[in-house]
Amino acid sequence: MEVVIATQIAMTRKPAISICIPAYDMGGDGARFLSESFQHLTAQSFEDFEVVVSDQSETPAVRDACRQFDDDMDIRWVDNRSGRRQASANANNAIRQARGRVVKILFQDDFLCHADALQELAKAFEAPTCKWALMGSGVTYDGVTVKEPMVPRWHDQIRFGRNTVSSPSVLAFEAGHDLFFDENLIWLMDVDLYHGCFKTLGDPVILPGTLVANRLHPGQVSQRVGRSLRRRELRRVMGKYGMPNGLADVRTFAYQYLKALG
Repeated sequence: MEVVIATQIAMTRKPAISICIPAYDMGGDGARFLSESFQHLTAQSFEDFEVVVSDQSETPAVRDACRQFDDDMDIRWVDNRSGRRQASANANNAIRQARGRVVKILFQDDFLCHADALQELAKAFEAPTCKWALMGSGVTYDGVTVKEPMVPRWHDQIRFGRNTVSSPSVLAFEAGHDLFFDENLIWLMDVDLYHGCFKTLGDPVILPGTLVANRLHPGQVSQRVGRSLRRRELRRVMGKYGMPNGLADVRTFAYQYLKALG
């Protein structure tokens, strides 16, 4: 059952940007991280956006966090406790609820670290040639200091796990193209979707400024990715798109697979 936290006016209008957040308890930190992300969203100079939170928590903490910011933003909380327990599936549930022209992924432990982040994104999508965009990012350990800036760089071998883009929180794409995470992937779920965006929409627009903060913490799913899972996912991606083509593909796949062998 979907529970909506929004005014009737907000329910009838279509925002420019839908910020899609997959949420869960995250060992007790989920609601706190989400609240901190909301604080950054309320400070955005661009205001024509909605927030869609797909929640798989067993406690009401995430829903309560949404309610605390309901007066400040257009927030829709979606109960997804019965859905498949995986980040990709939960993110897809949020994407399916989006009403905006642009879908912006934002994981609950990350946040927009610049007040003009959405303004820059909206401006980029004003160009008819912009179908998807990648935002510059940095990392944070304390939720305050953002360092190690990274400008996304595209290359054709990204689907094999040589990630030069960063986390899914830097991604935005035009709605209406049936673009979703592969729910059979964990480690490669982000780069697989980047590859899908490229195949469907062409080259991405790169926003080089540090606009997204990726929070590094012990509870991250990436901390629990083992070598056998990496090998399995590399084989799945190869099965989806065929054997590597060209020397660069072969080298990248072989290098990643050998690393996964240890």
